[in-house]
Amino acid sequence: MLKLKNITIVLFLHIFSLGFSQSTTPLRTKSDSILHQFKNPVKDKILAVSHRGAWNYAPENSLMAIQRCIDLGIDIVEIDVRLSKDGHLVLMHDDTIDRTTTGKGKVSNFTLSELQTFRLKNACGVRGSRQQIPTLKEAMLLAKDKIMINLDKVEGETVKEAYEILKVTGTVNQAIFKGRATVQTMYKKFGSIMDSIIYMPIVIDNVDDPSKYVNDYNEKLKPFAYEVTFESVDSKKFKLIKELNSLNVTVLTIPLWDALTAGYTDELALLEGPDASWGWLIENGSNAIMTDRPDELLDYLRSKGLHD
Repeated sequence: MLKLKNITIVLFLHIFSLGFSQSTTPLRTKSDSILHQFKNPVKDKILAVSHRGAWNYAPENSLMAIQRCIDLGIDIVEIDVRLSKDGHLVLMHDDTIDRTTTGKGKVSNFTLSELQTFRLKNACGVRGSRQQIPTLKEAMLLAKDKIMINLDKVEGETVKEAYEILKVTGTVNQAIFKGRATVQTMYKKFGSIMDSIIYMPIVIDNVDDPSKYVNDYNEKLKPFAYEVTFESVDSKKFKLIKELNSLNVTVLTIPLWDALTAGYTDELALLEGPDASWGWLIENGSNAIMTDRPDELLDYLRSKGLHD
């Protein structure tokens, strides 16, 4: 009887130690920690998201702009992806290269080698940058283990191509796909890939019934996050934020211009102080903020104890 009792105690201690070690296993990389917060939002920590990289510091959608975000301690960097003539995914916001490079024409009319003969311009449109148009593969390898990537312009036809690059680079858990289409449309287009990627639906103007849009996604996909825009505080989309908070999912707001956050913008933060804009968004349910002012946003969040 004593022997059996001892065995029982040993087994209990072993099981307890296994559970304890699993629950306290440290997250391996910086991007692991960011993903954990993205999946498990809390009120006292806010994710800082930079729009098109730190484009005030380096050309938008450049490797240098991404590296600047990494150096600053930004959690997620948003980039835009387009398909070249020969099937390579490159970083470019517009469908032409006119505005941001020394070349002219549609991205889709150039091969990768042709695109990389041009140089990126800085935010003022001035030539002289040594930065080339990067590929998505280069961007993901630079970001690997350090930062998460918010992929824009991939909703339509390039989800499969982007997913293949993420698999090759070992960064599937670092990329956030996003889009405006219904969950039914996305599954019809991309099938089981939707179950293998991190996908963030966007609640924007095209969503006539925000609650139904969210309910449909929650039933089929259960997203970790939603990007929410609202032109006024009376809109259904703004009122949806409280519902999303109750579901314990991340709410990303993007105060880049008035119509996206009812006037509570980066500009307002600079004119009247961060509490008037970024603070207001946080008080009203934002767990993540995408900004064109990453330095200032981080300084504000850190001053409030909302970011490490």
